[in-house]
Amino acid sequence: MRIDCSIALDVLSMTNLSILLFGLRGRERGDRANRAYFQIVLLVLAFLALDVAYLALYGRPWARVAIAAVKSAYFVVNAAIVWTWARFVLHTLFPGAADGHSALYTALFAADAAIVLVNCFCGWMFSISEEGTIVIGYAAMWTFTLLNYLSIAAVMLLLYRSRNWVKRETLLPFLLFPVLPLCAELVQIAVRSVSLICTYALSTLMLYQVSQGSLIYTDALTGLGNRRLLDEYLGRWFDGAGSGKVCGVMIDLDGLKAINDTCGHLCGDQMLVRMAEVIRRSERKGMVATRYGGDEFVVVWRDGEERTEGLLRRLEQARAALNSQPGGGGQLSFSTGSLCCEREGMSAGDFLRRLDEEMYRVKNAKKQGVAPLEADFPRPN
Repeated sequence: MRIDCSIALDVLSMTNLSILLFGLRGRERGDRANRAYFQIVLLVLAFLALDVAYLALYGRPWARVAIAAVKSAYFVVNAAIVWTWARFVLHTLFPGAADGHSALYTALFAADAAIVLVNCFCGWMFSISEEGTIVIGYAAMWTFTLLNYLSIAAVMLLLYRSRNWVKRETLLPFLLFPVLPLCAELVQIAVRSVSLICTYALSTLMLYQVSQGSLIYTDALTGLGNRRLLDEYLGRWFDGAGSGKVCGVMIDLDGLKAINDTCGHLCGDQMLVRMAEVIRRSERKGMVATRYGGDEFVVVWRDGEERTEGLLRRLEQARAALNSQPGGGGQLSFSTGSLCCEREGMSAGDFLRRLDEEMYRVKNAKKQGVAPLEADFPRPN
């Protein structure tokens, strides 16, 4: 193994990640997604440092105990990176509901950590020879590796099932994060002259754009897009050349003020999170779902006027499904207004004003006892 070259690659990667970590100061106190990304950077830094220590000690008989300790920590940190990446995906895509999905990943990480702990006493996963080299116990090593890849496969499946509403610029870095190290491992099986652990640093840097997008364009409470994201998309659509329609649905959570006054703002926040979950289950690829402000949400997309009815139907189905779950909190209720209009001669501000008017027309009609289907039917242009 060309140790000097491998150490140089690791040190260069650690330098780049250290610079990134310096710029991330304060993220460890941010929302859960940003904290998870901060932890990924720390873990990858530790992983690279352990690889440098292992390479520096490798083949030195007098350092057998140190090599074993370093390699044990190396494997635990490896599993921790996968576990934290899974949590980052969950907290980015499903804020407020991520804890319900994370039990599997936590159990797999705990199993991997237990394998390494047991190995410290029996050496069934790996041991250090008299020459200071590693001797692999293949059965336990493959068990450890398969548990790691089971976590990766579960996240990949989750991302695949979310492909219709997750934007490509978010989906691809999530998918590629474990792929680069996997490719590096396959290369090392054939060519063992250079360690390619530095690919973890490249994967971490790819996730940076997701982390930045989460910080700038995401509503911290619900995990949906914020007003800035909505304004950017509508500004781009209405200011761009060409014709075509822009469609949207505005959703107003019913009775939020009463919930805040009687049960407290934490209960009100939980209702907003549940409303976001309904929207997340209902939106489709090409739609932009945002929290407009307070208790109002907006979903917009280009063209496809016929998609309005489908979205309204899915919103009602998701609401009914969420309300039927035991222990889900108070019954969720909302009012919707929809609008499709030609881009030509219309501004983003005009579109939002008319959409707001449509939503309040429906809300007032509900208060006056007008049938919901009649009230929800969008007005002609």
